[in-house]
Amino acid sequence: MMYLSKINKIIVSLLVGIFICLLGLGFSQQLRTKYKFRYKANEFKNVLNLKNTPRQAIDWQSFCFSDKGAWFGFALPDSVSENRYTFTGPFLMTQGKWISKSLLNFEILDENSILLSPLKSESVFYPGKLVRKLKYSDFDLDISLIFISEYDALICAKFDNIKSNCSVIPVWKGNVFSSEAKVCSRNTSIHIKGTEINSELNIYFREKARIKQLIVNDSSYLARMFPINLATHNCISTVVSYNDFQCHKHNNADLINDALTNPHTYLLQNTYRWNSYIDNALKSNAGWANRKEYQHIAVKSVITLINNWRCAYGDLLHDGLFPSYAVNYFNGFWAWDSWKHAVALACFEPDLAKNQIRAMYDYQNADGMIADCIYANKTENNWLNTKPPLSGWAIWNVYTSTNDIDFLYEMYPKLIKYHQWWYKFRDANKNNLCEYGSSDGSLIAAKWESGMDNAIRFDEATMVKIDKQNYAFNQESVDLNSYLYKEKLMIAKIANELSNADVSKTYKTEAAKLQKLINEKMYDKHTGYYYDIDIKTQKTIATQGPEGWIPLFALLASPNKAQEVIQNMFDTTKFSTYIPFPTAPKDNPEFSTKYWRGPIWLDQVYFAIQALTNYDCYTEANEYTLQIFDRLEGLKQQAPIRENYWPIDGKGMRVNHFSWSAAHLLLLYKHEK
Repeated sequence: MMYLSKINKIIVSLLVGIFICLLGLGFSQQLRTKYKFRYKANEFKNVLNLKNTPRQAIDWQSFCFSDKGAWFGFALPDSVSENRYTFTGPFLMTQGKWISKSLLNFEILDENSILLSPLKSESVFYPGKLVRKLKYSDFDLDISLIFISEYDALICAKFDNIKSNCSVIPVWKGNVFSSEAKVCSRNTSIHIKGTEINSELNIYFREKARIKQLIVNDSSYLARMFPINLATHNCISTVVSYNDFQCHKHNNADLINDALTNPHTYLLQNTYRWNSYIDNALKSNAGWANRKEYQHIAVKSVITLINNWRCAYGDLLHDGLFPSYAVNYFNGFWAWDSWKHAVALACFEPDLAKNQIRAMYDYQNADGMIADCIYANKTENNWLNTKPPLSGWAIWNVYTSTNDIDFLYEMYPKLIKYHQWWYKFRDANKNNLCEYGSSDGSLIAAKWESGMDNAIRFDEATMVKIDKQNYAFNQESVDLNSYLYKEKLMIAKIANELSNADVSKTYKTEAAKLQKLINEKMYDKHTGYYYDIDIKTQKTIATQGPEGWIPLFALLASPNKAQEVIQNMFDTTKFSTYIPFPTAPKDNPEFSTKYWRGPIWLDQVYFAIQALTNYDCYTEANEYTLQIFDRLEGLKQQAPIRENYWPIDGKGMRVNHFSWSAAHLLLLYKHEK
């Protein structure tokens, strides 16, 4: 129907209009029932502090809100700047820079052109929306900012409690950090061009025919409108659109015009989508799920994940998540992170979960390898190593959440190819126990491949050559082989769903053999724990870490062995610290604040708590979960979710707004034991 007749277009427009009215005004009981939510976004006000004003273009201490995969974001002004700015930003993810302290300010003048100052102002961040609430003597003004696409944000100023004879002059104004961008005009719209890359921000006004005066110089603009009577004109809106001509030039003219004409429709759609996110995320049978302070944590997790969502861009062929937008070195997609993100996203945004998996598999090479990380410029992709094999776990979880059999058909051959890659290129002695390794023979890349970059267990590791392009550690890792065991079972389940009984049987048989190998070779009965083993001597490398409970996460340990491991996990001198399950036992002389040598990482905490649940330690699993929720710094307040935490006092460490931490907090919240 690319070439609808004029009559057909009118009919379609009428039908769309009728549907929007039914949705917006709630005239249909059926629609009211369909869109009824137990939990709503507006119940969770300011769960994350996004009030800040950037001091300069590069300011990583100022955080922002973005949505729908946008590569730019905005924030609320801090208390010092609240009366000067409407919103702060935008921040451009492509550059890691703030273009402006405040590009979009909305002011009101009286009929004599005197600036009206609000009697009271409030800045609010609701899930999915930034809001400024301003109270004047004659009217109230709510200004909302939402994202209507991955390229476009809508700002809507709505007047209320209006006197019939009230007339005002609206003004939009803003400026940029002069070294980062230049301002120009085109007809009645504003264009901000980046000085370093071929990008452009465009500002479009709903009331373009009512603009009386437009003043533009290199670093600022001011759009002053003719007076309006608020009795007949109660909504003023604008759209800011982002174009990066190097990677994703687009033309959203129809969407922009419709949003400017019908802003309330888009506000309603945004409310529905975020209500759906929140409602789905908070559905849980866990004992804590009815308590507001724990719901607060789950909602913050959802916000963190969506804030880190980036749309397909350049050589990133599908949408996915940054580990964090809050630092400049996480501006890509990582394999291990992606599998974890997908499992959590499947709870409330399954399409994004699928695309997060697809994004990494887009660059599967001919041998089956998945790159460690990928970027908008594919020449920067890291092929020195991959990451632990959890994609099968992610694919199966997405399927169980969606029942999308087509997704299984799509991923099934790719998953098998990746699984087989490990045995072709990371099993130096061909004994069916794999090692972490690298493509260039470097020790550091092999450590990266484990995901535990500087873990104590690798301190004495050396490299073994497999072929001219592949090298491995001289030790076989228990977590790697446990993940591979779990992946075999996932492949068996997927094959069964796709009616491939022979393949399913083969992988179940392989899993049973691997289970026997791990239990025979990697379990030490004297300490009751699982360890990596030396590739030549097959003796255990007696350094304890989270890898030792991964066999329980994978459900391959016998009940007796599992109970011995659990006793180590319960030991207060080792892993049962104030914040449970650090990356090294507290009694290890090397225990420290260094990355994977002591701090807790929430993925390993989740695996530990799942391990306890797998072996019927429900009470302890619940107790440890609540210790996480109650003791991590700022988790129940407005602080951001951190990359890792110190197990002795719960202090947040390193990067803010970390996606896989948020993913596992959400999974812990929803964990039904």
